[in-house]
Amino acid sequence: MNLMYISLRQQYKRLKRHLRRIAYATLTLSSSVILAGCVTADSASVQLVSNDTLDGGSTPLCQGVTSQVSMQQEPSFQKVSISHGGRLNPDDISLLNWNIYKGNGEEWERDLSHFARNHNLMTIQEAYLDESLLSILQENGFEWVMNAAFHLDNLPAGVMNLADVRPVRSCGFKTKEPIIRVPKSVLVSYYDIDGHDEHLLVANIHGINFTLGLEVYRQQLRQLHDAIMHHQGPMIVAGDFNSWSEVRFLEVEQLLEDLSLSSLKYKVNNKTHLFGNALDHVFYRGLEPVSNRVYEVSSSDHNPISVSFRLSSSWL
Repeated sequence: MNLMYISLRQQYKRLKRHLRRIAYATLTLSSSVILAGCVTADSASVQLVSNDTLDGGSTPLCQGVTSQVSMQQEPSFQKVSISHGGRLNPDDISLLNWNIYKGNGEEWERDLSHFARNHNLMTIQEAYLDESLLSILQENGFEWVMNAAFHLDNLPAGVMNLADVRPVRSCGFKTKEPIIRVPKSVLVSYYDIDGHDEHLLVANIHGINFTLGLEVYRQQLRQLHDAIMHHQGPMIVAGDFNSWSEVRFLEVEQLLEDLSLSSLKYKVNNKTHLFGNALDHVFYRGLEPVSNRVYEVSSSDHNPISVSFRLSSSWL
């Protein structure tokens, strides 16, 4: 009985946090009108920001993805950097996936700094590029690229890929939330692997959340599929999928099947759940998981997922 009470209490707390997100998003949207542009969101263009180009710029979408606003010429990739930034170690690819709650949690800087020292690849959602986050990125020497979903007080917020090495190229797209009208972003980066011609593809998604049906959620996952379906090498697809219902996760499972992705098996599954369904996931192919762990934290409303990979023997 006590265990059931604790479980129900945890679900209640998560539901309250989810409802606060809706209230915050609605307030943010309303405030953007009242305060004349504190929040800006242009769904017609993609803006990739990196440690090389902090000013960012409008870029084409990922190949195979068409804009929600206009049907333009076939898109191509934005080059993130000109110089070559090294290669990943095929025997040591340590990934952390985490929604950092826009840095609103207590001591999130401490936790992110700790995780940064112990991982050479990170996929971050709800990154807000203020001075605190920039300081952590610079202190740890990360090469990073970000797909800004929107701007808050002229600072980009969205998904971010970080690594010890520079990506060869990156691209992204955005999908607008149908109710709150604020976009969610997806980022795809390609990394060189030492001793191999194939690149490691890393896709980072922040899933559409506030919908009454599945149409827009399904569209976002289909756009992700179309953006990466032609990649022949190893792949990681990670992020906050907002898969808070069984029917939503069925759409995610269809993506896994179409891309031949595998799921991780957890000895202790502390992943953040809502309505009994996990929100965050790490999927892979062409890699062998060595170990994984889900950390319980109070610095965000999502628990980070840590995975150690090595390149699969089929690629050696």
